[in-house]
Amino acid sequence: MKYSYIIFFCIIYTCLSYSIKDKFCGDDNCYQLLFLKKGAQQSEIRKQFRELSRTFHPDKNEGNQSQYVKIVQAYEVLSNEETKTAYDEYLENPNRSEFYHHYRYYQQVYHPQSNPYIVVSVSTLLLSIIQYVARIGMYKNAIGRVMETTHFKKVVNERQKESNMSKEEVIQETLKEVKITGAWSYPKFEEIWVIAILHFIYSIFYRLYFTLKWKYYYKDGKAQREISEKDQEYKTQILLGISKSRWESVDKESLISRQLWIPENLREFNEEQRLRQEEYIQQHSNKYKQYKRFQKKMQ
Repeated sequence: MKYSYIIFFCIIYTCLSYSIKDKFCGDDNCYQLLFLKKGAQQSEIRKQFRELSRTFHPDKNEGNQSQYVKIVQAYEVLSNEETKTAYDEYLENPNRSEFYHHYRYYQQVYHPQSNPYIVVSVSTLLLSIIQYVARIGMYKNAIGRVMETTHFKKVVNERQKESNMSKEEVIQETLKEVKITGAWSYPKFEEIWVIAILHFIYSIFYRLYFTLKWKYYYKDGKAQREISEKDQEYKTQILLGISKSRWESVDKESLISRQLWIPENLREFNEEQRLRQEEYIQQHSNKYKQYKRFQKKMQ
């Protein structure tokens, strides 16, 4: 899409500036300047250009500067497949508008030669590899810093005295208990960019599929057929707006058992959450007053 805007801008600018003929050989025919027939192959174009250059080059005794300039211009047009294609189309459609020929010219010459989808895919894959390697390096750096702490060294020495293992073995066993979180943690498979992007695309289509399934197959939860455990879990997660990572840390069984897809149950659950929130705020009187003032402003 971006390239289309660039091409469109170039067309408007050049149409107002000069004729499409100036992009080629002016009023002359590029093929005739090189004594070639239309559709000549690149080998013929190169051969003819070399022969004419020896004749018309200004450094020669019988050279012709103006003719040589025209020959060079014709060669530049025909030796490039993109401009040659645009020129051939210009010759085949001489009555078409300037706007059309400018568009075809810029489309042929400036359109990206590589498939943008392939470029984006390869770039994403390379960046994902770099990201994974960088995260591994950060994790090892974090482990190295932990091993340098006084507490870690003390724990290793104490455990070594209490066991028959070597110091290296004790260090490895102790490191198993070390939990590095956040950006310095060991990279998970789903955190790699290319996997995260693919998972995001999959989640969009799965959400659409589930929405249709819930509406037409389960009849918004009112159908007599039994709702599968997987669908119960996914619907509960959607209703509560809980992310997948957080969902793993909550009491899923308790939430699913409340059947929140039933409107009455969901309203009851939301009321309980509201009362809990107010009870918590009441324990912090200043925050509770601020909360009440905020509610009045919102009314």
